[in-house]
Amino acid sequence: MKTNRIIAIVPLSFVILFFACNGKTAKQPTPLKGNTTEVVKETPKGKYAIKSGIVEYKTQMMGMDMKQVLTFDDYGKIEMTEIVMEMVGMKTHSVTLAKDGYVYVYDLVKKTGTKNPFYGGGSQNIDFENMSKEMVKDMNLKKEGTEEFLGKKCDKMSIDYDKMKMKGTFLVYKGVALKMDTDMGTIKMNLVADKFVENPEIPADKFVIPADVVITENQ
Repeated sequence: MKTNRIIAIVPLSFVILFFACNGKTAKQPTPLKGNTTEVVKETPKGKYAIKSGIVEYKTQMMGMDMKQVLTFDDYGKIEMTEIVMEMVGMKTHSVTLAKDGYVYVYDLVKKTGTKNPFYGGGSQNIDFENMSKEMVKDMNLKKEGTEEFLGKKCDKMSIDYDKMKMKGTFLVYKGVALKMDTDMGTIKMNLVADKFVENPEIPADKFVIPADVVITENQ
């Protein structure tokens, strides 16, 4: 039973970053203040400033290693996160899919999942491109400069979100977090991209839930 509880936590590793559920989409571009500079972003088309992307991560959470893949299209209006790991001889392959105003969380091994309305407009993680001034202030999100990673010039962001007791840093390229190091007390998470494909052609069936997966809709 303990193993099952730990596995259940894994798909929620990104729920740490589900701030879009609680915040408001900014009507105007939001300046992110750093120590000495202020950045004003152009109004983006969506959550990301690029149309599509595939990011493969090496992830460590609570001492466990796992593989994580983020795939998105239409500037993040459609987004999928897959997490694969093996523990105590058991392999898990969980998927979180956000599209059409819903979030689907399902297990490709157990062939079961759930469907829920997603009030954040389809986004799963921090929406760096569309943050309200209130959320920037509430999360104490700041730009600390720039850093090159995987050949991309990234914004280095820091967060000190008191409500969730969360502190950490991010390297963000056009809204895509390529590196993340966060601490929520007993929960520490390290996410490092080792492969990033910018603007690939993604087949539509990538975001289709397999027919043999039984989805239960929560009311």
